[in-house]
Amino acid sequence: MIDVEKALRDELDALASATGSPDWDEVLVLAGRARVRARRRRAALAALIAATALVVAVATPLGSTIARGLNDFSTWLTGQPGSPVTESEQRAFDETNARSWLGFPAGTKLRRLIRVIDPESGTTIDLLGFRSGGTLCLRLELSGGIRSTTTSCAPLAELRRAGAPARVIIIDRGFGKGTKRAWYGLEQFRAPAIKVTAGIVADGVRSVIVNDRSGKHTLRAVSDAFLYVASNPDVDQRVRRVWVRIGKRLLPVKFAPALTFLSMTPPTQLSVPGPARVERYVRGGKIGWLERYEPRGRSLDIVPAGMRGRVKRHAIFGRVVVPDPSRRVRVALTLSTSRNGGKVTGLCSWWFDRRGGPSGGCAIRSKLFYEGPITSSFGMISGSDQFATVAGLASDDVTRIVAFLANGQRAAVPLADNVFLIDLPRAQLPARLVAYDTAGRVIGVEPVIRDLGGGASPARGRARLFSKAVSPAGSRVELYVGKSTTGGLCMYVRESRGGRPSGNMVSCSGATWEGPSLTLSAYPSMYPDPPVFLVGRVRADVVKVELRFADGARTTIRPKSGFVLCAIAKTHLEEGSELVAVVGRDEQGKPIGSQRFKPPNR
Repeated sequence: MIDVEKALRDELDALASATGSPDWDEVLVLAGRARVRARRRRAALAALIAATALVVAVATPLGSTIARGLNDFSTWLTGQPGSPVTESEQRAFDETNARSWLGFPAGTKLRRLIRVIDPESGTTIDLLGFRSGGTLCLRLELSGGIRSTTTSCAPLAELRRAGAPARVIIIDRGFGKGTKRAWYGLEQFRAPAIKVTAGIVADGVRSVIVNDRSGKHTLRAVSDAFLYVASNPDVDQRVRRVWVRIGKRLLPVKFAPALTFLSMTPPTQLSVPGPARVERYVRGGKIGWLERYEPRGRSLDIVPAGMRGRVKRHAIFGRVVVPDPSRRVRVALTLSTSRNGGKVTGLCSWWFDRRGGPSGGCAIRSKLFYEGPITSSFGMISGSDQFATVAGLASDDVTRIVAFLANGQRAAVPLADNVFLIDLPRAQLPARLVAYDTAGRVIGVEPVIRDLGGGASPARGRARLFSKAVSPAGSRVELYVGKSTTGGLCMYVRESRGGRPSGNMVSCSGATWEGPSLTLSAYPSMYPDPPVFLVGRVRADVVKVELRFADGARTTIRPKSGFVLCAIAKTHLEEGSELVAVVGRDEQGKPIGSQRFKPPNR
């Protein structure tokens, strides 16, 4: 699958230059200093043997085996976890992979790691693993009662960084339809038949402990991996903590929880290290090879026919770039004209990944790098994955890009043909991307990259009807209130037209008020239609809300327990009379907050 000896040399080089906080081996060493003092002579002999083994590891054909003790994840780094799959399984994978233009490189070999059978659903869960360039992947194949296949990947560079001797790769991935249901707000959710959590462990780890709502579960580490299958889980059952057992010690494993409507990521207070300001301002950069019509990458004709028309629309020249051959991501860059033809004015970027595509769009070529030399235009976070993919374009002024992580570590961002692409560990967000020129000066600082979620989400239970309003045209809006997971409240707004629900809006808050004193919305907010309802929340000291209209008219309403819902009068739905602003006032009539609304474009 890979050149083992070359890979081992690369990993030894990387190990020698690694920086960061103490790893788990160092923790064990510190814990055992007293015993080491009593055994100095034996320790010295052991050190001599270890040094001799290192020489043998580098100099002899047996080195790839002996050196495995030098790196905790050496089995994964040399591409040999588990055992090979059967010839028929490998052939089926190769055929499927070859049919996809987003496939992994030819020759990718599957390894069988763990098999678990869920008796309740009659499902066999196979955990497979493979290496693809600088990426390791775990593949779940379900057969029997539930049939499904999914793959999650992680950068090998993550294994070199200091941390616990285990990495969670897949967290709470649901499959099938279970029997348990529960209300959250206005919706009743159904649990999956099974939930799967999987990851990899260092060579010496023998067991992993996973804690979820059903309790603690001890899992035997097999083939340097672990697999937890929650059978018939509850709706909100999810993994909360993970440990590895080393001797009699339990060491915590940091991970990012699954992102769902019911369990968003709590807000992080971690600061982001690294430069926050540029040292040299760069404006108006370009992608030279594209403007010179150089045939880099591959032709646009490799784009599937169903997507090709959109990508090639108004395009004068374009190419498909593969930023990382081991990744299932392709980028189409095109130079385009306006709808009416003429000279080239646009630069378009279209991103394709395992979910399909294209995502992206076009910008005026001269303004693409007007704000700075890098622009992030693509991001993907899957709820059960541990890594967020961040990608974008860089001008010719950029020599290298570095990602600064919340734990103080750094990661080099791969950059090829002016396209950058990196997987950032969600557990180490927020992060920041910084661009440098040839002289090592900071020339670009991207906005902080944060994990999804805002902390508060709907708590278990059905929301209650709080108030309702009917518009002059007969549409109806109902406001429901329920508890949030952080001790606050969730507001649900349901609109119906002609007796049929047409949509829900959900907003949750914490136990204490944060942000501006007014958080009101003109509903619906789709212009050019005028706002028909005013809905939202206000701070406790706001006792009156004044509505201001384009014709100078004003109306005052009183919030009810901090909530506002009212229908706009028919006279203020006409052109020139629409709602344009609201002002919040305290008991003495003093203004303590305001909001403006964009007037409709008739």
